[in-house]
Amino acid sequence: MHRAKNLLPEVVDFANLYQAFQAAGSGKRDRREVQIFEHDLETKLWEIHREVSAGSYRWGEFRRFLISDPKRRQTKAAPFRDRVLHHALFNVINPILRRGFIADTYACIGGRGTHRAVNRFHSFVHARNGSGYALHGDIHSYFASVDHEILMALLRRRIGDGALLRLLGSLVAHGAEAPGKGMPIGNLTSQLFANLYLDPLDHFVKEGLRIRYYLRYMDDFILVVGDRLEGRFALRRIAGFLDAALALGLNRRRVVLAPLSAPQDVLGYVHFADGHRRVRRRSVRRLWRRLPRLDARLASGELTWEFVRASIGSWFGLARHADAYRLSTAIFTQRDVRNLGKRLLVADGATVAWRT
Repeated sequence: MHRAKNLLPEVVDFANLYQAFQAAGSGKRDRREVQIFEHDLETKLWEIHREVSAGSYRWGEFRRFLISDPKRRQTKAAPFRDRVLHHALFNVINPILRRGFIADTYACIGGRGTHRAVNRFHSFVHARNGSGYALHGDIHSYFASVDHEILMALLRRRIGDGALLRLLGSLVAHGAEAPGKGMPIGNLTSQLFANLYLDPLDHFVKEGLRIRYYLRYMDDFILVVGDRLEGRFALRRIAGFLDAALALGLNRRRVVLAPLSAPQDVLGYVHFADGHRRVRRRSVRRLWRRLPRLDARLASGELTWEFVRASIGSWFGLARHADAYRLSTAIFTQRDVRNLGKRLLVADGATVAWRT
């Protein structure tokens, strides 16, 4: 495999650092840390350039917070200065790493994403004429379980620049919760490393097991096979490979092997054998619980319409790719959200999102 060399000068090139600043600050220019950085922008970018070039760059302290949508987990936010360098690294190494990825991995890759993965699964079902079984798998505590030595070995297979590898090694170690294990959720570079870490699994399934119908979205994967026996055999081989090659285990509670004739829960949607697609029930419940609070805060003037509209934007992204017109109408015309629903129905034109 070809190993790319002399990459660190590309990372610290001033044009790349400036582009990284623009990406890191996109939509966040009103935040104080961004404004402080931008006030002395040229000086701060040259500081990053000098420190990285000299091998003396030190990563800053994370800001930790909990999110609970859909499940409760800790997220770490790096200081803005570090996020600029994350983007600068991503600009250079992402094209190199992405070249080795299979076509059917979809998370955090430009031009792919959730909806392409969902449509790809639908094409698998169509190709099988609805016959066969779908095997759904998930990695147990994925981000917390990534082994640093294995990750760095995967990076060394593609990158031959020692100085850049030392910088990447310090970044990987900096985000660890335990020595040699784990990556922070939320970093741009963590998303890239997470895709790389499971790339061997993708190639094992496609080339070792020769499974034609396979896709992965971060640590969730789906295989479409001919029968239950083939699915169980594939599951055993995959579990063995994950343990031996990547020091990972399956989340057994989320492994499902079901006939394609049964409803299939895929990345936020439930697929039915007749071709219909519904929004996952727990997504509906979360929205139903959240809307009355948003409506009350909108009516009192505590929140702006623009904020509320953005807050429910993810629903419209889901709904426009599903058979959700009647459901959306029922949600946004319920008694407890009359103010918000009226804005959607008569002022904002947002109903187009679920009508189309």
